[in-house]
Amino acid sequence: MKIGVIGTINRDSIRLADGTRKEAWGGILYNLITLSYLLGDKAGIFPVCNVGADHYTEIMAILKSLPGVRTEYIKKVPENNNHCFLTYLDKENKHEILKGGVRPLVFDDIKALTGCNFILVNYISGRDLHLSSLKKLRDIYQGKIYIDIHSYTLGRKKGGARFIRRPQLWPTVVDCADYVQMNRLELAVLARNIRSEKNIGDFLDDDLKTIIVRLKRDGISVESKVIIITDSGRGCYLVDDCRKMQYKRHLGVEDGNTHNGVDQKNATGCGDCFAAGFVAGLTRHLSLFNCSIAGNAAGQNRVIDHRKTYSILDKTIQ
Repeated sequence: MKIGVIGTINRDSIRLADGTRKEAWGGILYNLITLSYLLGDKAGIFPVCNVGADHYTEIMAILKSLPGVRTEYIKKVPENNNHCFLTYLDKENKHEILKGGVRPLVFDDIKALTGCNFILVNYISGRDLHLSSLKKLRDIYQGKIYIDIHSYTLGRKKGGARFIRRPQLWPTVVDCADYVQMNRLELAVLARNIRSEKNIGDFLDDDLKTIIVRLKRDGISVESKVIIITDSGRGCYLVDDCRKMQYKRHLGVEDGNTHNGVDQKNATGCGDCFAAGFVAGLTRHLSLFNCSIAGNAAGQNRVIDHRKTYSILDKTIQ
């Protein structure tokens, strides 16, 4: 079993809502650590990303410590690595500033992944991969592609501040996916072009219908696509029949509250871990229902982390 992972590895400087500061690594490292933990040497996990020269040594040391993770498609580039400064306003909402930035991947960087069983594309910076390269990959790749929309809905101002915006070509990105993941905010951005988390509202049904109508209008077939909407600690929504617009909600723990008692813990990377958990479920031929449960469990484990799976990434600064 081979899994390709496309995206970017970040250096993260995090201030939580309670004032706690953390220095961490992030981006697709959350995908890789989760896949390594869940699958280990049972799968070959092949990340493809450019890594800045300023942090190449540290990042490679982490990657080489992860069972199952291969490093032959990691490329050292002269730019400073992506450094994300995250300030949480509460347990879900945050301000983000991105400094540095490695160059986007091109098709020659990712073409070796065409031999993989699954490919996970995670938009960490929003410009991780040239769209033309993603389209070319889709044209020739016969396997399944899972795309996490993630920061594709974020623009970048002068100085690095990120802002919410709807990218014009988002339907093309979705068209390249067999499975597409987004959270409630990203869904609302694509559906209604909202500019603030405060405007998400309770419009899940309407937002889903809006994006599906838009995809159909653009001539994009939705019959075989699976849409996953993550909803923070509340679970996720799985749209497994876009024609009938039916969705089911799946929760990650028995009481349905994955944030119970851990509100002030660091939830950075939960969506990335969810994606990895879902893909790991696909490799095991689980049902979509059980893949959703696996994704929720992986996201929950990121927050609670009893096994210290992610301790290699986080350092608390007093």
